[in-house]
Amino acid sequence: MPDKVTLYPIHGLGYAYLEPLFDRSVLPLQVVEDITIEDVSQMFNEETFAFGGEIGRRDREKLQRVEHAFVHRYKTDGDFVNDQSDQESKQRVRNVVACLRLIRPMRQRLSTIQGVIREDGSLDVRYFDLPREIAELPEVQKLFHLRNRDVEELNSVVGDFLGALGGQYWKFRMAVEFHEAGYFQDSYWKARYLLWCSALEAIYTSNHRDHRGSLVAKERIRWFLGAGTSIYEPGDVSQFLQQPNITVSDVVDDLCRVRNFIAHGDRLPDEYFQRTLRRGLNGPLNVLAVLGEALSFIVRRSLLRILHDGLLDHFASAAAAEAHFDAAGLTLPAIKERQKQKPDMDEEE
Repeated sequence: MPDKVTLYPIHGLGYAYLEPLFDRSVLPLQVVEDITIEDVSQMFNEETFAFGGEIGRRDREKLQRVEHAFVHRYKTDGDFVNDQSDQESKQRVRNVVACLRLIRPMRQRLSTIQGVIREDGSLDVRYFDLPREIAELPEVQKLFHLRNRDVEELNSVVGDFLGALGGQYWKFRMAVEFHEAGYFQDSYWKARYLLWCSALEAIYTSNHRDHRGSLVAKERIRWFLGAGTSIYEPGDVSQFLQQPNITVSDVVDDLCRVRNFIAHGDRLPDEYFQRTLRRGLNGPLNVLAVLGEALSFIVRRSLLRILHDGLLDHFASAAAAEAHFDAAGLTLPAIKERQKQKPDMDEEE
């Protein structure tokens, strides 16, 4: 049986001017039992994609310049079209990458590549996804590269993540699906925004009248992540910029308002385009840009907290999540009762 391989290229490892660096001496680095991160540059040469007459010169150059990737090695007799093992390998690697995206979302030039390893170590490509440039991420993520600490966190949660995707953890699984779908909606920001809001709703609300609505979602987000938690983790914002002090509580009301404006077909108020909240590398960022950063952070950190704290069972179904939040006093009637004691609290939107 031939030695087969599935690759998923990584945008880049930490460069010398980015802190902290990625220690390349640890490569190849095992992520799960059968998947590693490796320097795969020796697998590619000018002839690797010479057969690809239907792809453009620039796309071919991208494919030939792959340096580092997630790697799954396996053996089957299939033909990369109908073989079940090849499909399973592809999906397993993509699931690991989806987990990394919760930890360190990065730009993406290439996706899945599959082939057979020749005797000289080069890759005989049998399948690849056509290159697609995912460049339009939330501003803070555009310079993200893989760090050693990202791989450490990946190692700590990926087993439970893969188990959840293969199990009956539907609220968690749907939130992951919405997050992944939003990542690939880079050409239309409103579609991405609504998909990521759907991820939040999958985590924090359900269809029961006591467990739905913006008021419920906002109170639960503040409780679950901490109202004073910064939406920027250490190292997210360039050291050459002033470090912003923007918390979950600062943004959660506007997150829901913008979601409602979009979902109901209303015009967004000018203030969201005109008011600035922080500076980026290319100038001031308005409220909408920062809300995109905040929304990504809240979705990703919510899912990661579920994994880190062993809370998957609480997000297996609507009933399980409702019981979890009910025990914390975060149903709509309980929240409204507290409102009576604190009239300055938000009204439900």
